[in-house]
Amino acid sequence: MKICTQADIAALESTPVIERIRHGNMLGLLQQAAADHADRIAIRFLSGTAPADAVRNVRFDELLKRVMQTANLLRSEGIGPDDTVTILMPSVPETFFALWGAEIAAVANPVNYFLNASQITGIMKEAGARALIAADSSLFADIWPKVEAIRAALPGLKVFRVGGKDHPPEGVVDFEAAVAAQPGDRLLAPKMLERDTVAALFHTGGTTGLPKLARHTHGALTLAAWSNALMFDLPPGSALLNPLPQFHVGGSIFGALSGVAAGWTVVIPTPLGARNPNVVRDWWSIVERNKVTICGAVPTSLAAIMNVPRDGHDLSSLKVFVSGGSTVPVELIRRIETEVGVPVVEGYGMTEVHCYSTMNPMHGERRPGSVGLRLPYTEVRIADVAGDGTIRGDCALGTIGHVLMRGPQVTPGYLDPRHNEGAMLADGWLDSGDLGRLDADGYVWLTGRSKDLIIRGGHNIDPIVIEEALVRHPAVETAAAVGLPDTYAGELPMAYVQLKPNATATAEELREFCRQEIPERAAVPVQVVRIPTMPLTGVGKIFKPALRLDAAQRAFDAALMPLRADEVMADVTVANDPTHGTLATVRVHGPSNDSIVRRCTELLGGFQIRHAVRFE
Repeated sequence: MKICTQADIAALESTPVIERIRHGNMLGLLQQAAADHADRIAIRFLSGTAPADAVRNVRFDELLKRVMQTANLLRSEGIGPDDTVTILMPSVPETFFALWGAEIAAVANPVNYFLNASQITGIMKEAGARALIAADSSLFADIWPKVEAIRAALPGLKVFRVGGKDHPPEGVVDFEAAVAAQPGDRLLAPKMLERDTVAALFHTGGTTGLPKLARHTHGALTLAAWSNALMFDLPPGSALLNPLPQFHVGGSIFGALSGVAAGWTVVIPTPLGARNPNVVRDWWSIVERNKVTICGAVPTSLAAIMNVPRDGHDLSSLKVFVSGGSTVPVELIRRIETEVGVPVVEGYGMTEVHCYSTMNPMHGERRPGSVGLRLPYTEVRIADVAGDGTIRGDCALGTIGHVLMRGPQVTPGYLDPRHNEGAMLADGWLDSGDLGRLDADGYVWLTGRSKDLIIRGGHNIDPIVIEEALVRHPAVETAAAVGLPDTYAGELPMAYVQLKPNATATAEELREFCRQEIPERAAVPVQVVRIPTMPLTGVGKIFKPALRLDAAQRAFDAALMPLRADEVMADVTVANDPTHGTLATVRVHGPSNDSIVRRCTELLGGFQIRHAVRFE
């Protein structure tokens, strides 16, 4: 069914969700997919990006068998239905066997394997992990050394090693050998799987901060698998190129589960996906060889892909790009649609809603700059929310407010109930932490964030980690971290500091201090700016909106330097705007000139913040 308008979505909802979605748990979804598409390829794993590199195909019937064998293995090793199984795996077929097998037998906990061992251990402690499935160094060198540190910190942990030709260390189970010994046609100790049964714990809220574990349920996963693929209306046998990791909802739910539920082939380009530079370099060759129908990528990857020559490649199979994670610059969307000739479907979601909650319709009107229409069975409203979380009412159309969501695809809450405060509001509404507006046709337009999270290329960074590091410096009195707008990454972390009286410290000295104190490289601020006095609210809190505007001003000023080098007299002002949230206004001193407008678009079009050009 082609979804084109909000009315089409409302028509679907005339059928109750429990009648619309045939299966309320992961086991039923996978069994149905195997029955419908047994001979098709569910997962195609590319060991490399060159034509001669080995390709491993996993059929739908084999996928179900391996998942059930994994579930049986976990139960045979003493993992109970309420126990948590942490997964530290790059993108290989066994990752899906482990993730979905753990969801069926116990509770899965996929974790970002790029975090350091202490951060991973912290998440595992929060999750109450009883078991760990992790990749051998032969699959990805950086994971197994962390496992040794994790085992030392968590005695009694059951550990399974994936990959490796030598005998595993003492106390570690060889995953592949142990799985092969289990039956794959039945579950030996089935877990009761209701729609509200917890299937997984995904960490969110900034991977560099304290873990917040969102609960994913079986019913929400099966609904998301259906709803997230709905806007495309692509037939079974289509091929989805997924370069995202499986600890990310985009990679594991839309990028894999939706594809499997729809009968698509999920193409996995090497264990590291888009983090492997060869994947971007050979993107168009991968599309051609695998007859890819739909490409998924975060905005930073999209921009890099578009800089790769396409000449000589047959791209006739390609029908659509889909993106999310952070806002896609409007100019990038226009460039892809003009040069490649396929639509770009931008959506919006979060871990707490099991991936996408809104999406532009592939077959209807796509409004660049918006994140589209709400998906079926997920309510979206723009509301006026008080500081204590009280919903004071809906905002008028076109008026900016908090983006709230409600429905069976929304998490029932965080594992730690304390994290629900300020997020899980009255009557089942989830406050996304984002600001936006709604137009008359139901399209959602994001305008900023009410929370402090910095999103670097789809990667969440908690500013508290940066701020706490800086205030440990003996010269720093207070610090505040915000996102610096960037045409490639969307945002980069930067920090403002106020020094103690009579103290001295250079910006570079403070950055070097951050390099030593912050465990994750992505969170090290690219700039540290010393200011005489922090802007404060009336109650003495740091007023970050003023710092965000200053950061944006700095970014746009720097971006306009090439224009000024051409002796064009231009300045820019970044300010709050009632329609766009934030708007950069470029004032050019001179008569109207189309070539200058085009040049401004080239320099500024990659920013998520909108811009306008005025001649004076």
